[in-house]
Amino acid sequence: MERIKKTKIEHLWIDPEKRLLFMSDLHGDLRLFQKALKQVGFCSDDILFILGDMIEKGDDDDNLAMLEYMIEFSKQDNVYLLAGNCDEIFRFILPPVDEKKFLYYALTRKHSVINDLAKRMQISLSKEMDINAFVSKIEKEYPSFYQFTDSLPDVLFLNEKMVLVHGGIADINRIPEKAIEVLKYDRFLETAPPQPLLMMVGHYPTRNYRSDVFNVDPIFDFRKRIIAIDGGNNVVKGGQINIVILDCLNGMNFSFQAVDHYPDHYPKYILKEDVYHAQDNRNTNICFGQNEVEILKRDLDFVSIRPLGLKDEMWVHHSFIYTYNGKNYCFDGTNYFMNLKKGDKISIVKLAEPYCLVKQNGTIGLIESTYIHEDELLVD
Repeated sequence: MERIKKTKIEHLWIDPEKRLLFMSDLHGDLRLFQKALKQVGFCSDDILFILGDMIEKGDDDDNLAMLEYMIEFSKQDNVYLLAGNCDEIFRFILPPVDEKKFLYYALTRKHSVINDLAKRMQISLSKEMDINAFVSKIEKEYPSFYQFTDSLPDVLFLNEKMVLVHGGIADINRIPEKAIEVLKYDRFLETAPPQPLLMMVGHYPTRNYRSDVFNVDPIFDFRKRIIAIDGGNNVVKGGQINIVILDCLNGMNFSFQAVDHYPDHYPKYILKEDVYHAQDNRNTNICFGQNEVEILKRDLDFVSIRPLGLKDEMWVHHSFIYTYNGKNYCFDGTNYFMNLKKGDKISIVKLAEPYCLVKQNGTIGLIESTYIHEDELLVD
């Protein structure tokens, strides 16, 4: 395995009458992935594509569990996996490693396969550890992890009708030589030109593209011939795994389903009355990379903040705020107050005072907590 990966391109021809399923950005969530397969009725007659980022950001031990599962799962003839930038973690820890970067990643990103491996090997991650001895031990004891992630293609041409890639490709006739350039392509849907072939991408949560509403459903931009499917699972509060379904390549009819953390983390609730807010069409969504904020005041569980460079104020749960190098950042946030009807079933993403973060049909927003009666939550 080389530290800098050259872009691996594959061309695949499949039965154009088969049903195709597409997912991306599972982020170590094996249980939710299996729930998604069950929900869509995945079987041997289907063909499944996973567009990268299978690991990293999952709960404790989940990243390692996902990796080991995928090594076996990918042996099925109807399963095709692509690389994502997070799946390149084993290049990052090839010895000799940059100790400063390693420590920053290992000590600040607790939900990582590095931490899972350290726990399994009963090694404590600390500034005093012998880093190169640790990564050499991983390389020696788990060579299949390196071999598996190194084998994943970065770009897949499907029957010369579709292009699958984790991040994006601006020009399919000039694909970059370095894989990272197609695996990590932030804001691809915004900046890319129209494509000659239909391109499907993950990597960048779809809610980051929407300024009017906080929504994590797939985006089908047929004008540009781009489909973005990253539902922000384990990244966005209220995120989900999107399953895009194509009836067949001959038909090219798309639909989608989604799974999230109901009932474990997002209990359901049936509203007992209408919820109405006058919208001013100035909704603000905070996303990674544009999330430095000024803290203004606090009201119970929520704080009022102003994103840097904007005039608008917004309320976010205090747990979404963190400090780094003396600056305040917001992990996640929206000032979109939802309008809902009596009888609507919603998911409770964050139960708090004086607001609750709720979700309905992929859209996430706020309502006053007075609308929610905690003793009437639905958990199954």
